[in-house]
Amino acid sequence: MMHDGSRRLRRREFLKLIGAAGAGLGLPACVLRPRDETPSTGPSSGPTDLTHLVNYPEVEDFELLARLGVNTVLIDLEADGKDWDATYAAAVRHGLRLIPLIWDSDAGQSIWRWDEIRNEWQLDLNRYPNSVGAAFLRFLKDRPAYRAQTFAIYSFHEPLWQPELTSPARMKVFYRQITQDIFPGGGVRVYGEDITMGWPQSDECLTGVLDYETHNVYPFVDTPQGRYRPFDVVCNCYGPPTNDRDATLRAELACLDERLRRFAAAAPAASGRRPQAIVLMQTFTDGDYNDLWNRMPSAAEMEHFASVFLEQRGSQLKGLGWYPFRLVAENYRACLHKDRFDEAGADRWEVLRRISTAFRAR
Repeated sequence: MMHDGSRRLRRREFLKLIGAAGAGLGLPACVLRPRDETPSTGPSSGPTDLTHLVNYPEVEDFELLARLGVNTVLIDLEADGKDWDATYAAAVRHGLRLIPLIWDSDAGQSIWRWDEIRNEWQLDLNRYPNSVGAAFLRFLKDRPAYRAQTFAIYSFHEPLWQPELTSPARMKVFYRQITQDIFPGGGVRVYGEDITMGWPQSDECLTGVLDYETHNVYPFVDTPQGRYRPFDVVCNCYGPPTNDRDATLRAELACLDERLRRFAAAAPAASGRRPQAIVLMQTFTDGDYNDLWNRMPSAAEMEHFASVFLEQRGSQLKGLGWYPFRLVAENYRACLHKDRFDEAGADRWEVLRRISTAFRAR
């Protein structure tokens, strides 16, 4: 399913509107603490538990991705439920864990609906027989094999863009309902995107909102001034273009370190868990920009950046992934599926296989 770019890319449109391509955001997202040379210690996922993620494949890609060593995929499901069983059956067959996403195009958000009267999400099918979200959760609850194949429940995409609808308090209710009410016992996790850094309310989301969150590494650009635009965690903005790959990596690692520090300093949720990060590498170009996200990384760059993050921070990560595999928005021009080979003819897919080998060697 291809999402409407104007709805899926709200955060990027926000950056565009306020000129973040050339200046700081000025958002009181987080207060940086003095840092020594040692990265902050976050929760370790263990040497055999690293997640190798690909976002937005199709079911027909599962066999290929499994051969490449991917073990987890984030995938769209239809709201009518017609593809739920087939998608999960294929995931079981190929040994892929799922992060299922059902998207509500009208709302520009995931399918979950809030009950203003009861102050809860409509997740219980007995109480909300017409709720798509409740129907999906019942589908999982009734099928233990599929529930076990679920890496995490997709919560929200950039929810703090509309905090009146998806506030920190409401997200905490969602987390509690999923982890305690619908799936008691702690076996089901919650996944989210762009929540715990970069927004005025981010500090409120560090405890009891999610278990896994992506950390985006999207520095690849094509400009006269340089081929990279690292994210500057101090100003909370993209820095100027540069050709200095090592400086770009240092800046991106510093940004990750700040997220890990925030996670480690947060109080644990009632589940006993703190958030864990999954580094997500840019494998797309965005046609709406001429100075951000407008170049695919080469195969060599993909491998080098991923290897640095795994070698230097791997013990503090839940995993690493690639965004996206197929075109997920109308303004995207390139992706891993369509653009397998880089300009030099090197195979980007083969990089996934080699990174998977590095995962297993850890």
